[in-house]
Amino acid sequence: MKKTLYSSNLVIRNAVVDDVETLRDVFRRAALTNEDVRELIAIHPEWLLWDDAMMPFTRVAVVDGRVVGFASVRPIGDFLELEDLFTDPDWMRQGVASALIEDIARCGMRVEVTANPHAIGFYESVGFVANGFANTQGGPAPRMHLDVTRARP
Repeated sequence: MKKTLYSSNLVIRNAVVDDVETLRDVFRRAALTNEDVRELIAIHPEWLLWDDAMMPFTRVAVVDGRVVGFASVRPIGDFLELEDLFTDPDWMRQGVASALIEDIARCGMRVEVTANPHAIGFYESVGFVANGFANTQGGPAPRMHLDVTRARP
């Protein structure tokens, strides 16, 4: 059942230890919503395990006390690498991921991501620009960046 997000209900905060099981669950369920990667995931079930080492770099979106999405960004030199961006399937297309990107952009640093090819439209809609490809275990994937130091049109 789809939920309705009202921006006043949404809180974005740092992840805490009590969130880990929920983050793992959201990660696993959200990853499986993409039918095109299910075959690869069957070959690589370890891809469904969220890396707990990312917790210090993770921001969670919470509605009414429930984690509905999260993003992990790791600082690398003069930019942030977006490692994870996942929304609970019940909350997809409700603005959760956009709110998380907006939250990350407030850091004022360039944000880079190796994008899931199925998410390119989303990334473009929030201001990311393609700038090449990266070789990944799942094949070539677009590299994109969001330069928050420049005003968006």
